[in-house]
Amino acid sequence: MTAPQHMVAAWDLPTRLFKWLLTLLVLLAWVSNKYGSAIPHWHIWNGYAILMLIVFRVLWGFVGGSTARFSAFSIKPSAALAYLRAQWRGMKPHYLGHNPLAAWMVLALLAALAAQAGLGLYSGDEDRIVIEGPLAKTVSDQAVAFAAHWHRLGFKLILTLVTIHIAAALAYDLLGKYGLIGAMVTGRKPADAYQDMQEAAAGSAAHAMLCLLAACAIVFGGIYLLGGNPLQ
Repeated sequence: MTAPQHMVAAWDLPTRLFKWLLTLLVLLAWVSNKYGSAIPHWHIWNGYAILMLIVFRVLWGFVGGSTARFSAFSIKPSAALAYLRAQWRGMKPHYLGHNPLAAWMVLALLAALAAQAGLGLYSGDEDRIVIEGPLAKTVSDQAVAFAAHWHRLGFKLILTLVTIHIAAALAYDLLGKYGLIGAMVTGRKPADAYQDMQEAAAGSAAHAMLCLLAACAIVFGGIYLLGGNPLQ
């Protein structure tokens, strides 16, 4: 009989909850847009929740668990090229957190979702009857039409990024046995000679709560400061 494989901490609970909640909210954003015309506030509040999660993740990137921190991301182009060359040569370097390509993908997704939700704040339908963002009244009709146009197109970009992200995670698990999918659920990976760190340090639950409260204040306070009322 083989000995059980030693597992090490990879992702703390706040980071995992963020990933799964964001996935659910992106799915619900599509559902509420396509089927929720009778309940327009569903889509609007879904956007608020996405914005709060994005702000939370940015804050968590500075005070969260070691694999969630931006300081652990290898985002130099040279690092991404070196990683690609190693993959091409069959060396397959393992990372406990994000490899250089995954780090770029995370940043791209955060930026795309932030832009999408931000555009939604200024968007509205043609007659402003069915749905209107809380900041639509603060800009011209041309600006609202511009925001609405790019808000519609933006989801296609997000869908493309999400598809690539999921496909890469599945490929890594099926071909390389990296344990990515399991780690997103349990927070643990098989012990290995990882390039970045050998085991993750979890972020503080108190810091996570403070980040969440700060994210709520930033989103709703920001909308008020810009002249909108998110509670209407």
